[in-house]
Amino acid sequence: AEIRVDTRIKTDVKIRNNRPDIFILDKKKNKITLIEVGITSQDSLQIVETEKLRKYDLLANELGLIYKCSVEIIPYVMTWDGIVTKYHKSHLKRLEIPMNVEAYIQSIVLKKTVETISFDRRRGLESRLNAEESWKRASMGFIMRAENHEEPIPSLKEEKREEDGAKNFKPKNKAPFIQGGTTLEEPTNNINKESDLEEETKVVKEVEEDI
Repeated sequence: AEIRVDTRIKTDVKIRNNRPDIFILDKKKNKITLIEVGITSQDSLQIVETEKLRKYDLLANELGLIYKCSVEIIPYVMTWDGIVTKYHKSHLKRLEIPMNVEAYIQSIVLKKTVETISFDRRRGLESRLNAEESWKRASMGFIMRAENHEEPIPSLKEEKREEDGAKNFKPKNKAPFIQGGTTLEEPTNNINKESDLEEETKVVKEVEEDI
């Protein structure tokens, strides 16, 4: 398959919107996929997803005539805190993105959000546009890996941070997993409560022996 990222697509007719985020030409399936990535606020989520879906209609029609193949447009949109629309699952199926990759993308978006808020507070500035571009590029990288059936690879800095964090921090509960745009946690037993119960049992036994 031929994959282009953020590249202008040449056509016989001049088209204004001719630069999709990701262009995939699958010659075996005789199919072109145009992927548009967007990170936005919750108020604009539905609007942005619809805009991304319709943005390249003219380009899709023209590419279908040029390559004589089917063309589909798939938006990949979420909010800064990982919320998605009810249509997001169907888009994921069409992209064939596994749930673990989707969860990883959401975690990266959340991480970028925290980093941006922290940076803005330190500098006293609003850099929302730069943040959106950063989130978008991070998401695009993972989507491309998913299309090539590759596992997401964290950077060396991220790996070192995770190793250092694992040495200094031991969570009581399991890590949360993300599903369908929300964060869920699996129920776990409280170890401290169990140890307290054991201590109480010992005390009762000692008292009974004394009696």
